[in-house]
Amino acid sequence: MKKISIILSVLGMIAFASCKSLDVAPPNSITDEQVQEILNGTDEAKIDMVITAIGNNLQNNFNIAGQTWSGYSSYPLNSQVDQDFLMCMRGNDVIPGTLETASGHHINAYQLIKSQFNTDNTYPYWAMGALLTTNANKVLLYMPKDAASAKVANFRAQALCVRAYAYMQLMERFQPSYTRNGKSGNGMPIYTKYDVNPVAPISSAEETYKFILDDLKEAVDILGTTGYTDQPNDIDLGVAQFLLTRAALWAGEWETAITIGNALLSHYNTFIAEAYYGADNADLDAIVAGTKEIKAEDNAFQTLAHNPEAIMGFVQGEGSNTYMNGFANVFKAGEGGYGGNAPRIDDRLYKLMDDKDFRKARFTTKEVDYEYVIDETTKKTARIPEHANLKWAATIAKSYSTRDHHVDCDNYIFRSSEALLMVAEAQAQSGKDADAKATLNKLLAARTKAGETPLTCDNYSGMAGMNALQMVQLQTRIELWCEGGREYYNNKRWNIAVDRSNSADHYYKADANKLSVDEMILAVPLQETSTNTNWASVK
Repeated sequence: MKKISIILSVLGMIAFASCKSLDVAPPNSITDEQVQEILNGTDEAKIDMVITAIGNNLQNNFNIAGQTWSGYSSYPLNSQVDQDFLMCMRGNDVIPGTLETASGHHINAYQLIKSQFNTDNTYPYWAMGALLTTNANKVLLYMPKDAASAKVANFRAQALCVRAYAYMQLMERFQPSYTRNGKSGNGMPIYTKYDVNPVAPISSAEETYKFILDDLKEAVDILGTTGYTDQPNDIDLGVAQFLLTRAALWAGEWETAITIGNALLSHYNTFIAEAYYGADNADLDAIVAGTKEIKAEDNAFQTLAHNPEAIMGFVQGEGSNTYMNGFANVFKAGEGGYGGNAPRIDDRLYKLMDDKDFRKARFTTKEVDYEYVIDETTKKTARIPEHANLKWAATIAKSYSTRDHHVDCDNYIFRSSEALLMVAEAQAQSGKDADAKATLNKLLAARTKAGETPLTCDNYSGMAGMNALQMVQLQTRIELWCEGGREYYNNKRWNIAVDRSNSADHYYKADANKLSVDEMILAVPLQETSTNTNWASVK
């Protein structure tokens, strides 16, 4: 028992060490030998202790913060959610609340300063993928493919999900769209072992996506024996199916995306209710007057209890990152509404939403002044602009009873509406237009205002004259507005440039604030190319 304690102590110390390159430091060889002996044995109690110590924090790789930069942990590019939020600022549909007070990092991202895409500034985005790869490979070192123990296999599947997610991020950020590029081009250096690795060659995009898909297909097979845990922060079958659907969509494997996505949706078949989908613009005057409150517990984007779509998420106090309450909540001080960062929707997208679609009522229709609680003793008034979002609205933070400066909330990572939209896209991309419309109709019916005739692809005003794929693209922009950088990355796949020139709402819309699709690719950072010289031969 004493030896076990020593092993667990050592493993605990290495479990989440930071790594900033895809080639990494070696494991402790003595611990490796001892662990393998235990995992190959028959003592279930010892096996439980070891695999829990090795893999217990794997889920935190989907909500990681303060890990990717040598500066302060609060640096805006240090967390997954911050990186995603900055990407939202780089698209067509999202606008900072006010230019005068918004964060400099957010304004720089929003301005589309081209130097931010260069090798000197993209390292945090690379380091995120490298960190997740390292964390996954640490676990996989002890979780062989032929493991006899079902528990070992389960942790292996979870680690495969993390590694696939890491490489998906790297491909999404640092390479052109695979399908748009004719399924050619470069991929990533692939590392499968936690060791002192020689620098790997740069695999092709085809090889890299095969690697990603193989990891996820194995994970789905393994986790299929245990199914859905319905615990939001578990890496379970739902997470594996979601990632496989996304990877298959990106790789142009339409049938895989449809089959796996529909299997996922057969379990996650309940939509966020209208009452819990943010706040209604009709209540704006009462909220400003202080006669109506919006509690975080009553907003599905703030609290998982009312979000049946959450495939993965974190309850407050269990690794939850409160950024969306702090940044996106228009009624919060700090970085939010008073700080000028709470995002607005571009008028061009707003006008395409049908009046019977309750998501349209999740944006303000006029300017108002709101009194913000800055701290325990200070209140200040600031202007909320037209088209400000009410999607993340909460005047009272989770677990609190009155308006104050707190931003406590839950954090969702993946939700089933995105899976539905991915299935619909795969159907449209493969020429199954009727199927794509039928899939979209499920979402549209769920987003129709109470008492109205259900919306469909045939009666949705903003989709008149669109083909099936264009309908999917529009509904994806609406449903996933300001979530996960999705608009930016989807535009790169869909060959849609960033062009704000005919917007009435955007602050910056000159030629200097445009991005062609080819300009939407981050450069592999100098820290990586100077270490792995194989990048020098990549065209």
